[in-house]
Amino acid sequence: MAPKSREGNTVVAFSGKWISWTHTVVAYSAFVGALVAGLSLHYYKIVENEYYGYPQEWFPSVSATIGDRYPERAVFQFFIAMTSGPRFVLVFLWYLLTARPNYALPKIVAGVGLFRTLSCGGWTYVTSTDDHAWHDVFMISYLVATLPWTLGCLALSPHNPTALKYRKLLAGSFFGTLVPLIYFFIQHKIHKVPGAYTIYAFFEWALILFDVGFDAITALDFEGFELVVRDLKGSSRGDKQQMADMILEKEKDNPIGTVFGSGLLWTKVFDAAADVYNGYVFWSMLTSLGLTVWYFPLWHMGLSGYEVIVMCTVSPFLLMNSSMRSLIIQNVRLVHFLSLSGLLAFLVQTPEYRLFSVGFGVSMSCLAWSATWYAEQSQPARLESRVLAWSIGLIASSTAKFAFSTNNPIWPIMHAENGGWNKTGLLLAVVAIVRSPRVVPSNRGNFDLADRPQSSSALAGLGLAGLFFGMHSLLSDSSTAILWVWEGFPVRGPIAANGVLTIAMMGGGVLLGIFFQDAVCSWASLLLAGTGASVLTCYRNWFGYMGALLLAIYLTAAANPLIMSAARHGALTFGLGFFVYNIMVLAHVWVVAYAFVPGGPLMREHTDWVMAATILLLAAGVYALPRSAKNNKRRTRPAKNIVNRSVPYYTYVLGIIQLIALAISYLRFPTNDYIPYHKDEKVITAGIWTVHFSLDNDMWSSERRMRDLIKELELDVIGLLESDLQRIIMGNRDSTQYLAEDLGMYVDYGPGPNKHTWGSALLSKFPIVNSTHHLLPSPVGELAPAIHATLEAYGELVDVVVFHSGQDEDAEDRRLQSEYLAKLMRESPRPLILLSYLVLKPGEGNYNTYVGERSGMKDIDPSDWDRWCEYILYKGIRRSGYARVSRSTITDTELQVGKFVVGQGESSNERIEENQVPPGLRFPSMFRVWRCMCSVLALYLTLHDATAQDNPGLKPTTYKGCFASPDGFEDQGSYTYQSPGYCQKQCVTLNKPVMALTGGSNCWCGDLLPLMSSKTSDSQCSTSCQGYPDDTCGGDRAWSVSLTGLDNNVGSAQDSGPNPNLPPPATSPTTPASTASIAPIATAAAAMGPDATENKPPSTITRASTVVVTAPGQTQSAPVTMETHKTSKGSNTAGIAAGVVVGVVTICALAGGLFFFLRNRKRRAMAEAYQGNSANPFETESKPPPSSCSMSDSRLEPSVMMQRRQSDGSIADNQDYSRRILKVTNPDGT
Repeated sequence: MAPKSREGNTVVAFSGKWISWTHTVVAYSAFVGALVAGLSLHYYKIVENEYYGYPQEWFPSVSATIGDRYPERAVFQFFIAMTSGPRFVLVFLWYLLTARPNYALPKIVAGVGLFRTLSCGGWTYVTSTDDHAWHDVFMISYLVATLPWTLGCLALSPHNPTALKYRKLLAGSFFGTLVPLIYFFIQHKIHKVPGAYTIYAFFEWALILFDVGFDAITALDFEGFELVVRDLKGSSRGDKQQMADMILEKEKDNPIGTVFGSGLLWTKVFDAAADVYNGYVFWSMLTSLGLTVWYFPLWHMGLSGYEVIVMCTVSPFLLMNSSMRSLIIQNVRLVHFLSLSGLLAFLVQTPEYRLFSVGFGVSMSCLAWSATWYAEQSQPARLESRVLAWSIGLIASSTAKFAFSTNNPIWPIMHAENGGWNKTGLLLAVVAIVRSPRVVPSNRGNFDLADRPQSSSALAGLGLAGLFFGMHSLLSDSSTAILWVWEGFPVRGPIAANGVLTIAMMGGGVLLGIFFQDAVCSWASLLLAGTGASVLTCYRNWFGYMGALLLAIYLTAAANPLIMSAARHGALTFGLGFFVYNIMVLAHVWVVAYAFVPGGPLMREHTDWVMAATILLLAAGVYALPRSAKNNKRRTRPAKNIVNRSVPYYTYVLGIIQLIALAISYLRFPTNDYIPYHKDEKVITAGIWTVHFSLDNDMWSSERRMRDLIKELELDVIGLLESDLQRIIMGNRDSTQYLAEDLGMYVDYGPGPNKHTWGSALLSKFPIVNSTHHLLPSPVGELAPAIHATLEAYGELVDVVVFHSGQDEDAEDRRLQSEYLAKLMRESPRPLILLSYLVLKPGEGNYNTYVGERSGMKDIDPSDWDRWCEYILYKGIRRSGYARVSRSTITDTELQVGKFVVGQGESSNERIEENQVPPGLRFPSMFRVWRCMCSVLALYLTLHDATAQDNPGLKPTTYKGCFASPDGFEDQGSYTYQSPGYCQKQCVTLNKPVMALTGGSNCWCGDLLPLMSSKTSDSQCSTSCQGYPDDTCGGDRAWSVSLTGLDNNVGSAQDSGPNPNLPPPATSPTTPASTASIAPIATAAAAMGPDATENKPPSTITRASTVVVTAPGQTQSAPVTMETHKTSKGSNTAGIAAGVVVGVVTICALAGGLFFFLRNRKRRAMAEAYQGNSANPFETESKPPPSSCSMSDSRLEPSVMMQRRQSDGSIADNQDYSRRILKVTNPDGT
């Protein structure tokens, strides 16, 4: 019974002085912490005042330190909040110490102390930015209350000579500091004396020190106080039963009570965490395998042979051999260590070797986990723990991707520069393997077969295949199911931040599989799972998502019984399970890649078949379960004396993961301020970019480099194509989530993965009022996706269409698609911008359907003849600029950008100088030309809009040589941004078939070639063009002569002599200044920061992303790139390939991998031979002018075509840009 006296049981007692010391330490920490953070992060900003900055002022004031900057303000507020508790207790203890009967002063002082404490909280949490008036009220109140508090404490100070002495000293110092404080403030504010504010700041900080120190003296007075907490009812001694105890007593015979009715051991918690982390590593490596394999079809533009590595998952077949099985089980920890090669892969720069490292790691991981499950079959409790660790590891992997916007931070495509945590992940993996319990069975895996189930091992293996595939394809990323049901704007279903619901349901399924295993194993549960799959497949928005959640619960719940059943059926089940899983993965790809794979038409757009096959495979596994697991004749749970006491520890780890996911959801919920870059000018800067699944040319994740380029170009709207990454082979990712959240943009993810397209997405700084997804007619080839969105831009509605057309070989598809889209655009009553990937040439075929009366659309630059795929069209809105930006190594397709002014109509296609263009309509100043050894930056040409003109499109030029005399030519004058393309347009406008360039800046036009006797060495025509330094524009008294393309049968002056009937040279049309606008077109480097100016070239390049903007009709040379990650060009060796697949894949897979490996070495050797003969763009020696081949596109060289995915912009070659992702090719031509 509880004691009857008021004495009770003392729970805790401590001296009152610790209240004072706690208050002092935490209060000082608030100010010192903010000061350290400010000096470290924002020194030059916080020492600056309205008159002077560093070096005149070199120390910050208190108010400047705390200010509104992050993290200084957050640090200060955090510690001040911690100070509040001790502060209130300090005031209360001081009142108790000084209170006297019939004496009012202690009450007054205590009231002042309470008021002072509250006013301190007021000026701390209501900053001048929040509410300037109230901030000042609280601050003044605090300062005013300090005087009576200080004087009252002196008057009431107990008889303690030491405390009184220090209290008088600090009080005097405090008030004495006010005099110089005010003096130097006047010197600063009134007389504006340099450095006065710094001295003022020191006195301000002194006030803080004295103020807090004054209250710290109470520690000497409170030594006589003892604060005691007593238990008057005996609850702390365990005399009273708590609610949790009553629940456990009631449920002790049930699974939950049996499991949680024991104490907590921290060693067990760490063991469970280590085991779960091992499961996380398994899922991280398995999900990275398809991603690294997928890179190679993109690289080769067809099947590469490296796809055979996917078969590394069938390594558990090795367990069928008794000797091998015994060896593996005895050394399972070593096998786990070998699997870490998949995490070490990020250190490998060469994509092929990185793939081999990942493949070996995945094979070892599949083998280690299968061996662990098989070895634990005689210990049901231990086996259950391993399955739990593996299942919760998937939840941890999905949570990590949720935190990193669908990228796993330890994937081999990640590194420190693009957001990877590879080294941390590797270190934790080593610790987890060492810590994780692994007990070797005494019989070394040779178990008695007498207790084997009567059902087929093959059926159990098929059940595993359905489980593996279902969990990987739908649950390895929390947003996969969300994108399945996404339908555009207005939002009627879940968004990416709601992925926490998927994670929560996965956790619920794990608990359901532990405590209600009999229910999970029933056919009724399987029927519910099938219902969920049907709802997910057939419905959209929240209702469809409910089906996904139901399926998530079942898959994670079924993992426990299905894997335990597979372990009892023998080693065959695991190898078969992974083999059939691989077949399902291929079917998962076949439904969208049907146009490029054998038997593809049978699987075309049949995601429903894949989903049905998954349920049937799970049904096979349920059928193979032991009979007791499918009915209630006897319980499947072990007897009470062998109950699994480890379950609560795994449950605690699961709970922590769920809390982390909840916090991530809160942080990721959209709260951005969506502000366009040039709202005062009412400009929309729109771009189109084919991002090739967010893998750069060296197999690294490219989201951050994409973000940098989009930000540097100040894009308000961008269409992304080939953006659907929510498939196993792309890692179940979604780059648009990261881009939208980081750039502050609305996002329409486009048609989901169940729509069987390669994806299209739209990001916008403007609100998306409505958006509709279209799947355009594609009777033969792959589906063509389109997004038709209506944006609210500056108070007006503007339509934007993002579209990816069919492939070049499917002519009928492309014709039907052009008619569908033309009708859609023509019927729109609003201004419209088309951001598209059209497989056609300017002015030919379906181009005239997209552009013209049938659609009502205009080409952003009809004279840009060398585009092939990407096009920007518009109607009903004024175009003010156009740029083509090379992607460097981010992807293999350029980024095209157009600027449009809302509220103004269309105009013409003539060019003007940049200085005639308002600054708000120009492209960023960082895109300019700087000729230096480190980079090539941007140059501007400007484009004028009036009414669209008929321009027949320029043809490739033909170089005829260098001449010492321009006989019969007319000088068109110099031009600041001269280039071969610009000169060609001038001469074509004058109807002249021959053009000549001289001195780097002057263009000449004529009707005949110069006298052949004046032809000289090409070395005389080596002066770089002012507008495009990579090209040459003649020399000093030397003219580089080319045919403009109007007539290729032109004679020379010596053959026909001068023609007296030639008309006089025409002049270029003038441009009215009243309708000026711009189009920057040139070379640029996205690596440069925003501090670049015209007068001071940048000194460093911090990122490896060189961009090149080319003028329409102008030769485009390969951009100079400065890459952070260099790809080794050395020849390959067969040793690594052999080491990867030994004991992992079949002999057939070994032979196939070796064949393609040797073929790749030959390809690399040819690429090196070509690169060795390439000219150095920075050579100081004279160089010949470009040949007719280089003036069209040098990549048509066969050896260049065999290099890695590479594009110097758009080219007029349909085979190179047909985008056949999985087309089978033979690059060696053998």
